Amino acid sequence: MKRLIVHYFLIFVLSLLSQVSHAERTENINAQCAVHIHSIDTVKTSSVSILPKQGWESVDLPDQWNKRWPNYNGGVWYKIQWSWSCQNQARLAEPIAFLIHYINSAGAVYLNGDLLWKDKHLQEPLSKSWNMPRYWVLPIAGLNSGENEILIYVNGLAFQSPGIGQISFNNVQNIYESYQSQVWNRRTLFLINLILSITFGVICFVIWLLRRKESTFGWFALSSFLWVLFISNILSTETFPYPNVLIAAQANLAFFVLYVLSFCIYLFRFIQKCFIKVETFFGGMTGLIIAGIFLTPQQSVSWVFGLIFLIYVGVLLSGYLYVCYQAIQSKRTDYIFLAICLSAIVIFMIFDLLLLSGEIVTDIRPLSPYTGPVITFFMVIILGSRLARNVKKIETFNAQLEMKVQQVSNDLSSSLNEKHQLELKNVKLQERINLSHDLHDGLGASLVRSMILVDQSTHNISNKQFLSMLKLLRDDLRQIIDSGSSADNKIPVSPVLWVAPVRHRFSQLMDELDIRSKWIFPHEWQAVPSALQCLTLIRVLEESLTNIIKHSQAKQVKIVMVYIRENQFILSIEDDGVGFDADSVAQQGLSIGMRSMKMRLERIGAELKLSSEPGCTIIQAIVQLK
Repeated sequence: MKRLIVHYFLIFVLSLLSQVSHAERTENINAQCAVHIHSIDTVKTSSVSILPKQGWESVDLPDQWNKRWPNYNGGVWYKIQWSWSCQNQARLAEPIAFLIHYINSAGAVYLNGDLLWKDKHLQEPLSKSWNMPRYWVLPIAGLNSGENEILIYVNGLAFQSPGIGQISFNNVQNIYESYQSQVWNRRTLFLINLILSITFGVICFVIWLLRRKESTFGWFALSSFLWVLFISNILSTETFPYPNVLIAAQANLAFFVLYVLSFCIYLFRFIQKCFIKVETFFGGMTGLIIAGIFLTPQQSVSWVFGLIFLIYVGVLLSGYLYVCYQAIQSKRTDYIFLAICLSAIVIFMIFDLLLLSGEIVTDIRPLSPYTGPVITFFMVIILGSRLARNVKKIETFNAQLEMKVQQVSNDLSSSLNEKHQLELKNVKLQERINLSHDLHDGLGASLVRSMILVDQSTHNISNKQFLSMLKLLRDDLRQIIDSGSSADNKIPVSPVLWVAPVRHRFSQLMDELDIRSKWIFPHEWQAVPSALQCLTLIRVLEESLTNIIKHSQAKQVKIVMVYIRENQFILSIEDDGVGFDADSVAQQGLSIGMRSMKMRLERIGAELKLSSEPGCTIIQAIVQLK
């Protein structure tokens, strides 16, 4: 019996000690002074202006009231009873600082009944202090020498795990350092993550705009912007631009599912895969799920949102496993680096999911803020790897191109050499054609004229006259050899002087044949033709007059040159002979002389017109001058 009494007494003492240790906590301010936290209690309240007298319950921090009051939406008071003391009756020489890690989601803080701080909105749309550590310096004059009280009002919704985080009392320096550490982990890292995501998103978006075929960059840019929208919810302290907390949470989850979808498509494009049917199916499913997100009633938000979140985490893990499989299969460096990067992100994600579910110690910080630097590091490696491979391809291509250019250059050189030889042959042939035309039109005309003189002569030609005819033929031949069709001949001063030699030779012949000739030429050039044009027209005139003498049986010939415009004139040769079939000559080319005249005129950009009937034959050369 005595043992039984001792046993129950020990149990009672241990129970009492455990209650004391549960409620009492001491935090040193400096070597002499300390803060003693006696109790932390909580109670529901209908308003920030009402402080209930009864119903208080003892809690440990951090606290989420969902575990205690499931599905409760509204306000809660947290009451912290504490006192301070100094050893050896020392004076409190420095103020006490108070730190709270977070308030979920909006709140206000009071010290001994006096307001220290409150959020901008304590009613819908609620402010968000869930990721905002805060600290206050408690003035010595505002503290009681005995017991002090800090009241924290919190207003939150059940689906957002409402409550408050850890609290600390210390001197200003230590509290500030702790505050800076909290800010770094809860805000700065996320801000760096956001900036890096925006930077990479903008760079990839610009690359995609310049090269639309590179859809990988477009999908990465879209996923980066959606990730920015998702994590900006962590940094924002107000619900704006959304009308209330529920719609803000719905939009945030919608951004997450869209991010997972676009990121998975980016992964497929990166490894050069395109699953049209699968992507279309998940796109349609995502659209339906987003509609369901915004139609979910508030009382069902917790489990519906949690289920959707886990589904898309599973989709992301499936994409990750497929990338790892492709990396192992292909053994490409950039695929392997991408798989390593995704492995780090998946490890961080699983760790944070366990942290969120409470499976590991709650004072360990989440790793998700470090995903931005990890992605940045591996993206630099991946882009560097791809750049090195592309540079290698370019160098190989340049070497092949250089060989190909050398081969083409050799082929081109050979082709140009052959072309040069052909051009030389063509030039020789053209010169022969020109020479034949000149012999026909110049020397041939002179020969015909001489033959007619000999034939029509009634008495024997003297040696002197015969020698004169031979000299004339020699002069015509020399003119053909020396000048030919050269454009460097001297241009006569006037049209009259230009036609004078031809007029002299043919007038004498036509007089002997009883052919009357009429020559009408202007006394000066209105627009001066080139030397080549002058020589060509002389040849045409000689050929025309020779044909008249040989074939036309004409009695009258009229040679006229007239300007129809300032830079255009017509050389016309008209006779009253028997004529010829002009259409047959033009179409069938029966006359070598006519063909020669046409070719000569075409070379100088002139036009030949023929019209012939018995009693009237007209040959016109229409010349356009520069």
